[in-house]
Parts: sequence; C-alpha cells; structure tokens
Amino acid sequence: MKILVYDENPDYGGHQIMACHGVAALAADPSIEVVCMINPANRQLAKKLGGFQIASSSKDLRIWDPDLVLCIQGDISQSTRGVLAAKKAGIECVSYIAIPHCLADMGAKFGSLRDRLNQHLLNQPDRYIAIAASMKALLIGRGVKKPIAVVHNGIAPPQSPKPKAQSLLTLGLLGRVEFNQKRQDFMVRTFCEFSEAFQGCRLIMAGNGPDEAKLRKLIKGKENITLLPWQENADAFYEQIDFLLIPSRFEGVPLVMLEALARGIPVLGSRRDGMLDILPREWTFEPENGTELAETFSRARNTWQTQIEAIQQKVSTEMTLAAFQANFRRAVVRS
Repeated sequence: MKILVYDENPDYGGHQIMACHGVAALAADPSIEVVCMINPANRQLAKKLGGFQIASSSKDLRIWDPDLVLCIQGDISQSTRGVLAAKKAGIECVSYIAIPHCLADMGAKFGSLRDRLNQHLLNQPDRYIAIAASMKALLIGRGVKKPIAVVHNGIAPPQSPKPKAQSLLTLGLLGRVEFNQKRQDFMVRTFCEFSEAFQGCRLIMAGNGPDEAKLRKLIKGKENITLLPWQENADAFYEQIDFLLIPSRFEGVPLVMLEALARGIPVLGSRRDGMLDILPREWTFEPENGTELAETFSRARNTWQTQIEAIQQKVSTEMTLAAFQANFRRAVVRS
C-alpha cells in the first residue's frame, strides 16, 4: 500500500508533531510505503521527515500512484488543494484534522464569509480522523456525513522530575505567541488586574510568534512577568513551573497540557475543546473571563493536590505515544 502524506501548512506546531509520529508508525509497517508532499517553507517539518521520501509539489497526485492520500489539516481551510486533487484523481482521501471550528468562532478576518465559502469542503474527504470526541462533534455539527474516527494525541513518558518547591508559585504559558488564539495578552492583563488572587506568584511565558513584540511591550517593567524564547528542551521549562495555564480562545488537544499533567503539574485552561474534555471542570474557566480565571486559580492553588494523582495516572496510561501510533495506523488503513 502506498500512502501520500500531504501538508501545505508553512508552520510547524503540535498537529505536525503528532502527524510525524503517525507517519513513523505507518512507515514501520513493511507493507506500507510512505511519500510526503509538504510546503517547502516548512523547514522544521522537512527536517523531522528527513528519513522519508519528500515529493515535489504537483496538482496531479496520480503521478505518485498512491493508494491513499492522507491530508494533514490544522483547520478545514488548510491542505484543501490536496483534498481536492485526491478527489479529482479518484484516490481515497483521509483528513487528519486538529481544529474543525468555524473560522468565525476562531476570530478570523471575514470568518463568517469564509465559512460559507468553505462549507462545500467539509464532505470532500472520504474519511476523517479527529483528535478528540469534541472535535468529532464539531465536524458532525457542521454537516459532515463521512466516517469520523477519533485518535487521541499521545506523549512519550516524561523525563523531567516534578517542579521543585519555590518561594514564589510559578505560572507558565508555553506556545506560539499569537493573541487571537493563545491570548497571552488576556493572561497578562488578568494577572496584573487581579493581583490579590495571584499574590506570591510570578508568570513565565515561553514562545515566539507574530505578536511577540506586542507582548514584550505589554510586560515591560513588570518584574514578576518574564518572556522566554521558544524552548527546544521543554523539560527545562516544566521544571520551573508549578501550574500550566492555557487561556486560549480555542484549541485542539494541547500537547503541553498532556505533558504537564503527566509530570504531575496542574493545568488551568479555558472551558473549551481538549481542555474541557480532559481537565476537571474546577480547573477550567470561561474563555476571556478574567474574574473567573482568578477565582479558578484561587481555588486550585489550595486544592489541586487532591485531584492531580488520578488525572496524572489517566494521561500516563491512556494517552501514550505508543497508543497514539497504534490507533493512528489502524484509523488510516482501517485494520
């Protein structure tokens, strides 16, 4: 069986990380040949896929003679050329999608109009692989009639120890610096406005992205807030923090959430998507509601110890990288 993996996204994020693990699982099967067609601007993805054949771009996928096209879609508007080319060529197409939200809900420019224009794309793939039950529900709610498998993200066993006891509680954010989705600006404003709730705390954010300059300007002069560059060694970041915060407007299933929980670090997140699926409800807050975030933290800082062991065990046993790879392979080839 020959599988062509198609990803036209120029960015490298959590969904690409999981896709690479999935591709490795497919390639480990001697009956499967994998060819990858990716955006040449995505150098990090090219580096990760360096052990596989990378095909040059072509509108006519038939020249590669694949039995199946696996399209990596961050949202429904991404990798659409691969989906449509597979459809035109009569090749079975599977979409591995992370965030099937409406663009209007994600705050995209002209989101409602683009959602209407994209509506016809939803039933173009022959099958979908979603990363959570909530993502499957979103696809069905948007009118998808095709089969949808659910394959949860997985992580490798953590190498770093639990955070060391510190005089100040350290709250951490790790990810792309992009205000529309990740909401670092909202977190900074909440941290400063509700200083009583966050008394004795410091805030560390790590990452880079399009709003990095705005974020640096926002935190200038605030001694208890630090911005670090993107962390290639995430273990070092987790060793510094006592809580992980995910104030995002929307998400899929954040790998940083799973990585923190597996290390015994409590996670507070917006009451959306993968956070709502996995976190205790008491650890979640209404997106962009600073008052509720402050109240949630005030409770959790005194009670998290009673809940962390059970959720740490769940993540460490059910959301492993090995489980993901096995389930991903089965979902792609349906065996």
